[in-house]
Amino acid sequence: MTTGAKAVLEWSIGGALASWVAIAGAFDQLYLLIPNEPLTLALGLTLTVISLYGLVHSARRGPRWALVPATVAIIVVIAGIVTDGSLLALGLTIPGFY
Repeated sequence: MTTGAKAVLEWSIGGALASWVAIAGAFDQLYLLIPNEPLTLALGLTLTVISLYGLVHSARRGPRWALVPATVAIIVVIAGIVTDGSLLALGLTIPGFY
């Protein structure tokens, strides 16, 4: 396995974990560990944005077959970004939302 393919697979797994953190933070499952709702949402949003950047950067340098797991991970990461970003934006604009 080449280093480009290894990087794409590592970022794909990292992106899947980051999107899980984002979605679990949005649905109060992560609230048991971190009892601050805006902090869990910001953590998930930060991790997903970092993993999205890493996925795009590594997918350009990897082999063609590695685009399949990278594309699936990118779709999942974008779902996490939309979920966390919308809840964080609503909570910051509507008083008493959290």
